[in-house]
Amino acid sequence: MKLILTTIITTAFFTNAICQSQNSSKGFRSFEEFKIRQASLTINYPFIQRTEGNVFMKGGITNYIFKKIKSKELITQIEQELWGVEYNGEFYINAYPYSKIKGYNKFEEIGFYSYFIGEPARTLDEQRSLGIVGKDDPLTSVCCKVGYVMQQDGTIKLLSPTICRELISDNPELLAEFDNANLKMENVPEMFAFLKRYNEAKE
Repeated sequence: MKLILTTIITTAFFTNAICQSQNSSKGFRSFEEFKIRQASLTINYPFIQRTEGNVFMKGGITNYIFKKIKSKELITQIEQELWGVEYNGEFYINAYPYSKIKGYNKFEEIGFYSYFIGEPARTLDEQRSLGIVGKDDPLTSVCCKVGYVMQQDGTIKLLSPTICRELISDNPELLAEFDNANLKMENVPEMFAFLKRYNEAKE
């Protein structure tokens, strides 16, 4: 009975959302839905990029958020429970499930490995899961923006030179070039470029 009521409530919230705006986004409840591009929700609230002024006042990065949502329960579903959305042909991942930080981050590329810019997690369990710290290490402070990579099973990891090297290690030519580049943590665009070339080689 509880499951039926939950389904009815969820359906009612998203039906209400459909009536609010014509700026619709397709919502993915899970990675499995995203993987086969079968979004099960339509969300018709404005989906916008945060401005520099908003970031200055509230912190964070210029990622994306939904606006004009009045229902607290619907806000919780959209901010914390959805896996991601498709909007105007672009794909965005919800940061909250993997980092406990609100907002949606735009994928730079979808491929064998998908990658994006986001904020570093600030809670211990999430930092350990993402590889920001080791499983026995304490919470650490990581500043501002970082790169993330999503593997084929949906696992998300902080993109570091060590992780990037491991992901491309079965491509000897690309690996040799990567080793010569001597990249650091801050070289996120360069690591993205290696992942992009690896994806292209996999096609």
